[in-house]
Amino acid sequence: MPGTSIRKKLMGLLLAATIIPIALSMFLSDYYIKDAVTRKSIRDNRTLLALGKTNILNYTDNINRISLAAYHSVNSPASLFAMIEKGASPHIDPQAFDLANRTTIYAHLLNMYQSLKEIHQIHLQIAGGHRLSYLLARGFFRGGTESGINWPAERLSDPKPFMEASHASGHYELDWNRKIPQADVVTLRRPIIRTPSDEIIGYLSIDVKTNELAAICRKLALSGQETLYLIDRGGRIVCAENADPESAVLEAPWAASLLASSGESGTLKWKDKAFSGIVVYDTLRTPYMDWIVVKQLPYSYLYQNAQGIRAINTGILAFFLVVVVIATLFISFRFTKPIRRLIQHISQVQTGNLNVSVPVRSNDEIGILARRFNAMIATINDLINREYKLELANKTNQLKAMQAQINPHFLYNALQSIGTLALQSGAPKVYSLINAVAKMMRYNMSASETVVPLGAELKHAKAFLELQQQRFGEKLDVLYELDPASLDALVPKMLLQPILENVFKHGCEPQGGRMEIRLRTRIEADGRLSVTVKDNGAGMEPAKLDELRQRLFRTAHSGIWLDGREHIGLSNVWMRLKLYFGEAAEMAIESPPSGGFAVSLAIPVTHSGEVKP
Repeated sequence: MPGTSIRKKLMGLLLAATIIPIALSMFLSDYYIKDAVTRKSIRDNRTLLALGKTNILNYTDNINRISLAAYHSVNSPASLFAMIEKGASPHIDPQAFDLANRTTIYAHLLNMYQSLKEIHQIHLQIAGGHRLSYLLARGFFRGGTESGINWPAERLSDPKPFMEASHASGHYELDWNRKIPQADVVTLRRPIIRTPSDEIIGYLSIDVKTNELAAICRKLALSGQETLYLIDRGGRIVCAENADPESAVLEAPWAASLLASSGESGTLKWKDKAFSGIVVYDTLRTPYMDWIVVKQLPYSYLYQNAQGIRAINTGILAFFLVVVVIATLFISFRFTKPIRRLIQHISQVQTGNLNVSVPVRSNDEIGILARRFNAMIATINDLINREYKLELANKTNQLKAMQAQINPHFLYNALQSIGTLALQSGAPKVYSLINAVAKMMRYNMSASETVVPLGAELKHAKAFLELQQQRFGEKLDVLYELDPASLDALVPKMLLQPILENVFKHGCEPQGGRMEIRLRTRIEADGRLSVTVKDNGAGMEPAKLDELRQRLFRTAHSGIWLDGREHIGLSNVWMRLKLYFGEAAEMAIESPPSGGFAVSLAIPVTHSGEVKP
């Protein structure tokens, strides 16, 4: 059958023995390569981000140092700090102050402006009721008063400087004609305080173009598949590379998790519909800013090399698979071909052709099997010849047995003549007894039937009991409880007489008095035929009863009759029941302490052709 074919099992085994190790090796190598690539990429990018962090901090520190020029030579009357402090006084004339100090303030702001080429514009606003302000851009300087303080409202009273993320440069009130073109800038805002107190006397804003920061970010993204962000703690983007240029705020789900963390640097593994990969980050924390440089590394980018190795492994697996399939087919066909040839010869033997001989070409186990098969066929041929001779001998013996049946027939006819004479002589009792003996002889002489209806077996048993009643007279009572539905069931011939003989041999003779025999038949609820023969005789001691049960059990399982002569009738009945009905037949023997003995038989209800001949 296909499911049990050795060829298919062998092919499956060889394929599994090859594919499983290669697939496992490919899986493990892919896993460890991915892990190694990931760890190396994290290590390299953390080093790169640390370098970029240093460059960004150096650049922003330079901007911060430029803003600190407002405090240079604070004790000099010509210093910018002194002028801001003077301009913040409520008792000055704004116009006179502006006219007297405009050139000096311009010189200070110009010195700051020229310190860094990326500075877009500088705005100075002196605190106080006058709101004196000055704005310097390339080729543009203007001073005067403004209507309000141009400063984030929530930080008006905060003396700490801060850096604003990338945004479009604003037009201050002094640039009423919009002469200064807009540009993408970051803004350092530094409140000017009256040292050593925290009183704010001025506001200095320096707008710096993002060109240099963008160049630094560009160098940190080594591939177009890497995405780099420089963001502040609010998620606002300072600069980005390979990212959406329209976004001003980073709103990715992983960004929220990153911004909530307090670590200085680290790695975040992330997987969702939008992004699947690793995020490497480092923090830029100074007194004037709290920024984070972040790099996104998709798994698809990280595992490019691993995918190449996987492709190589897949190619190797496919090559080995082809080799294994070819080798498996060759080995399986070479291994199973002689077995199939042997099966063909067995099929010929099954059809009755015993003149077969398997050709033997090898000395392996299959060759040994073929030689043994040839020897077995030769032995079968010898046994058939021997059985044929035995059959001839049996036919001769049967002929002699048929000739020997003349004497029993003669005796049966003679009994019939004597019975007729007894009836004519007025002796009906003698006729009845002779008729019972004749019935028993006729029943026993009928060799053509091995199974009979239970009704016929009961007639034979009644004839036997009629003779016994003549022997014991009134001391013997026979009671019948017969189910009419049971009389048509087929049973082995001579089933009841051995059991009844056992009653008179072991139950009646050792004990005097009145003898009672009950014979009951019925069809049980489970459909089986139940036959019980019960007497009130001497019974049997418990030890002997157990011994008898064990011997009957051994008889049923070994097929050997009981040793000795005791209870050979029960052994005979039990053996024949097992031969006819197998495990479906049951026999139970009981002997209660009060006396008596009972034999119960349970067999399937069968009809003609359903039992063994």
